[in-house]
Amino acid sequence: MHTVFLLAKRYAFSSENRHKGTSIRIASGLALCLFAITMVLSFMQALQKNQFEDIRTFESYDLQIALDSNDLQAGYELVDRLETLAEVDHAFLYAEIPTLIQTPEGSTLAGRIRAIDPKGIFEDKVNSYRGTLYTQGTLSSSYLHTKDLNLGSQVNVTILKKGRQATVIPSQKEMTIGSIYYTSMYDFDSSTFLTDLPTLYALNGDVPLFIGIFSSYESEETKQAIKLMEPKLEISTWKEANASLYGAMQLEQSMMTLMLFLMVLVVIIHIRNSSRRLLLAKQREIAMLRSMGLRRNQVQSLFIYQAVLVAVVGCTAGVLLSYLGITVYPSFSDFVYSSMGVHLKLTIKPLELVALVASILIFSSFAAYVGTRRILKADIMEMFAHDEVK
Repeated sequence: MHTVFLLAKRYAFSSENRHKGTSIRIASGLALCLFAITMVLSFMQALQKNQFEDIRTFESYDLQIALDSNDLQAGYELVDRLETLAEVDHAFLYAEIPTLIQTPEGSTLAGRIRAIDPKGIFEDKVNSYRGTLYTQGTLSSSYLHTKDLNLGSQVNVTILKKGRQATVIPSQKEMTIGSIYYTSMYDFDSSTFLTDLPTLYALNGDVPLFIGIFSSYESEETKQAIKLMEPKLEISTWKEANASLYGAMQLEQSMMTLMLFLMVLVVIIHIRNSSRRLLLAKQREIAMLRSMGLRRNQVQSLFIYQAVLVAVVGCTAGVLLSYLGITVYPSFSDFVYSSMGVHLKLTIKPLELVALVASILIFSSFAAYVGTRRILKADIMEMFAHDEVK
């Protein structure tokens, strides 16, 4: 067995082996394929994680509770009780209403006014560009709208209110842009005007009131803890509140898995073709080994070891390239941000990488087994006489 392994090493990368270049090309191809798959997977997972974090930070938070009353005082009392739970990091009131904003130049912006008592991650991630956020009686506009709206701009706000004769009626009020903000979420910035709760309820006293919650625990675990304290509350996790979006993201995850499967298929085809080409190039040597007295199973083991050795070298180089790519990525993150508008933190999941490497090694062994089995069926003299065994 030791002799067979030494021969396998010699046939793989020995400087005396005339097919050494083929082995190096096979290992290089495996390394580049593994590097490409790992980096694509890391980017896709980072993009998805970034989008989920933005949703949980700015849109639906970790959990949200719809209150059956818009009594602010009762809402603040409930917030205080919820924050006594270990599973709740921050609880806060918020409400929102759709609106049309008419700019001083006469253009119209459709969006929503969200009134909130900012806490936790939301407070940290909403950045003030000019003015003071949440000033009573004013609106905060996004930096995206500075072409039409700037600090101190007077705007006409149109909202819908309950009417006496009609279900809803439009109502207009002139307001001032008291501050400019920006966040990392484009969709939020493009559609949202911020204010405080008293200002919103001065515009419309019938707006439904909600409680947003940030939690470092799992959403379902926090939901159950709140249910034990307040069984009558209507609680939604961020996944439930964004069910359609979450479903679309799951579909995207499935498509990403399919694309990765196709990339792995390319690697498998590369392994199969390369292994076949290498074995065919060595069939005269196989015939020589057989004529020297090596049994068929010994020859087969020799070339299986050789294929595994080449695959191990290629996978090792691919893993090193992948971790090198993750390490040097921060140097190029500004370029990615300028083109995509997001800061991504790339990571490698070791279990996925191990599974991919194991698949490559197993298929390399299988391809070598099938290839040598086919060649060894031929007569020794036929292998000497022909360049390729049919």
